[in-house]
Parts: sequence; structure tokens; C-alpha cells
Amino acid sequence: MKPGVLLVVTLLAAPSAFAQTIDWLDVHNRTTRGIDLLYNMDFDASARTFDSVCQLAPGDPRGHFFGSMVEFWRYALSRDETQYDRFVEGTEHVIEVCEGLLDNNPRDVKARFYLGGILGYRGLAHQTNGSILKAVKDGKVGFGYLEEAVRLDTSLYDARMGFGLFTYLVAKVPRSFKWVTSVLGFSGDLEEGLRLMSEAAAHGTYTRSEASFFLSQFLFTEHRYDEAFAYLTPLLKKYPDNALFQVLAANWYLRTDKPDEALAAALKAAEVNNRKKLHYAEETIYSTLGGIYFNKNDFARARNNYIVYLEKAPNRDRIRNWTYYRLGVAQEITGDRLKAVATYGLMRKVEDKERANDTYYFRRGQELIRRPLGEAEILLLKAGNSFDRKEYEIAENLYSAALEKAGDDPDLQVRVLYAMQLMQFEQERYGDVLETAHRIFALRPRAELWIIPHALVKQGQALAKTGRRPEARNAFERAAEYDEYDFQLSLENRIEDELEKLDNNK
Repeated sequence: MKPGVLLVVTLLAAPSAFAQTIDWLDVHNRTTRGIDLLYNMDFDASARTFDSVCQLAPGDPRGHFFGSMVEFWRYALSRDETQYDRFVEGTEHVIEVCEGLLDNNPRDVKARFYLGGILGYRGLAHQTNGSILKAVKDGKVGFGYLEEAVRLDTSLYDARMGFGLFTYLVAKVPRSFKWVTSVLGFSGDLEEGLRLMSEAAAHGTYTRSEASFFLSQFLFTEHRYDEAFAYLTPLLKKYPDNALFQVLAANWYLRTDKPDEALAAALKAAEVNNRKKLHYAEETIYSTLGGIYFNKNDFARARNNYIVYLEKAPNRDRIRNWTYYRLGVAQEITGDRLKAVATYGLMRKVEDKERANDTYYFRRGQELIRRPLGEAEILLLKAGNSFDRKEYEIAENLYSAALEKAGDDPDLQVRVLYAMQLMQFEQERYGDVLETAHRIFALRPRAELWIIPHALVKQGQALAKTGRRPEARNAFERAAEYDEYDFQLSLENRIEDELEKLDNNK
């Protein structure tokens, strides 16, 4: 046996009366094989493999823990309440096995690791299911076990995966829920969480893929795109049958202004899904393709793919108003006003400030039920897509044409001008940003009042970039005076961040 394998087996083997009769190398190899099957989205084969691990070593947590992880991912991908209950129920058995080991040896590092891990993932399931308090409670207890496991064995890199995951997620808790973590006496650390997960991704025994997957998503969220792709790309190669990894790559390519790469990745995901018939990936693929074609101003293909997505989506309650809006717009642009009106009617009214997009597009949908999509709005949509693709000259011409077609409608004018302001800011044309801001402030929109405080913030950012700090502060403070408008919560958070930046750069 190679020295490295012997070390792994020695570290992970549970000291027990039956240890002499168990082939621990076989247990390790089966566990690794089950993890690979899980990440290739062969859930049934993965579950069978972990069952065999449990039969080989019933007192060892590995088979029980990773068997539960199959159920966790089934729930995470389906959001099915029955699957949620099945996963939560299964965690109790993992906890029982781990606590039994700790009763015999309170310093059992492996038991602490798996106990902390299963509580952490149960916390994630609670969070997905909307139970924030349960999520943080489980996460905090699990964090304690993982922290102790790392203290007892500093070479246990697998424990750093959950340790880092919880540290990062707590740092990212929305401001409206900070009171929960405060009551429980815990504060996160974004960079420390990323560092711990990177160590697990580099040196972990069973958590390398898991850590790489989460780390890639978090890095992308932090706009560290090259680092995110550096973790995702090897996963795409290692797990070629994971259509969801391909869909994730497609979405990232789209968001980083690479629509052709996005389309190639989405079509590859469709090819994998057609070959393996993965229920969990199917509807996501068509939704992603719809978004890609919409971004490319190919509204006919966008419409067709969104329709297939709606047909295959297992739970219509999970479909966001943004998707219905895009489908309706695509139907209307391609000449089917009646179907577009029916699609707008599928949107649901939302009274939740955390779901500002759904609130906004419900209002937009109601407007488009009453009157057809106008030429200026179509030009504005196409311009926005060109802007997203960094085709600035095309976008500029389309915005100008849209503004001309907007006539004397202040709501439509302000929408076009704000879109122009965003593009000008991205191009670092700060003088134009300030000029456009004054044009916006001269208007009196009725439905699109939210744009005024947003334009003030963009004005403040441009002033700060050009060294006019007192004027920037004034713009941010003026924006903070507004109330009861679309996207208010996120803008208020941004205002706080911008004022904090000004204070820190005195």
C-alpha cells in the first residue's frame, strides 16, 4: 500500500472492536466512488454505493453521512417538501452514529467532523426552506464541532470545508437578518471563510469537489470571476455528466459578457441531459437557453425555450416574474400579443421587499396587459442586451433611438436615460453620467419614481470617482431621503456602503 493511502486509511479508520475485520481501504475507495457518482448526478448509484459502505462499516459515519448528502442534493435541486422531510429525518441517524462514537471517546475527531458536517448541511436545508433561525442554530452548533475537530487535528482539511462555509455564509447574512446572528453571538468573516474552503479544495480527502463547487460560486458572487472559473473548470472536466455544472458555466459566461461561450455550454448541458435524462437539470437548461437567446436579441428562440421550460418545470411556484416577463415580451415582439397577455397574467403579486424584482416585474406585467409593448420599449430592450454584451456603440445608437421614440412620456424617458447612465458609468464617462443625472432629475415620472434615488446614487458614485467627495456625500444623503420605491432595500444597503467608503477614505 502506498504511504499516502495508508495515512488516509489510518486517519479515517474508527478505532473499535470490529476494526480488525473491516477492510478500511475498501470503505475509503467506495466512499470516494460514491462521491464521484454523486457529482456525476447518478444519485441512485451513489446511494447504493453509500449503502454498501454502511453494510461494510455500520459503526462508521461515512456511509451514513454521504448517503444523507444524496438526499440533501435531491432536495436542493428539487425543493420538494417531501424530500426536505426525508433529508431532515435521515440526519437524525447520522447524529445518532456520531454521538455514539463520542460517548465512547469524547475526543473522536472523525465523529466531531461528521456531526458538525451534517448539522451544517441541515442548516443549509433549513435556510433553503425559509427557516432562518433553525438554519443559524444548526449552523452554529455544527460550527462548534468542526472548530473542535480542527483544533484536535490541524491536518483534517475536510473539516475546513464546513468551517469555511459557515464562516462565509454568516458574513453574507442580509442586514435584515443580522439580528439573528447577533442574538446567537456569532459573526462571520468573508475572507477567512474563502481561505478555509480553498484549503479544503486543495488538500481535502472527501471534500475537494464540494469545496471547489461552493468556493467557485462564492468567488463569482464576489466578482472574482477568474478565480471562480479556475475552480469550476476542473469540475467540468472531472464530472462530464453533470449538466448542472455546464448550466452554471453557461450562466457565468452570460453574466461576464460571453454569450457565445454561454450558448456552447448550455447546448452541451442539453446534450448531456438528452443522453442521461436528468430530471433535475432539464428545466434549468431550457430556462438558461431562453435567457441566452433573449440576451442575443433572438426573441423567437428565446420564446421557444422559455415555453419548454414552463412545460417541464415541476413547480410553477418557483418561477420568477422575471421569466414570465421575458417570455411575454418575446411573444409580443414576435407578433403574438394574445399569448403575451396571457403570459403577463401568470405573474404573481409579491409583497416582500426581499423580492424586489418580482414586485417590479409584476407591475410591469400589469402595465403591458393594459397596453401593448411600444417601439421605444423594444429598442430599449435591445439596447440593454447590446450593453450587456459590451457592444457599446450599438447600444448607444439604440438608446438614442429609444429616447427619440419615447416622446413626452416621462416614465419611458427616465427609463431610457437611467439605462444610458449605467452604461456611461461602466465606460467611466463620469462627466456624461453627471449630465444624464441632471436630465433625469428634470423629469417627473409617476410609475418609475424609483429611478430618481438610483440616479442620485450613480451621480454620487461618479462624483466620488472624480474626487468631489462632499458633493458625492450630498448625493447619497439625498437618495437616502426617498421612501416607498422599487428596489429600496438593496439601494439603501448600497448607500450605506458608499457612505462607509467615503468615511474610510478620509
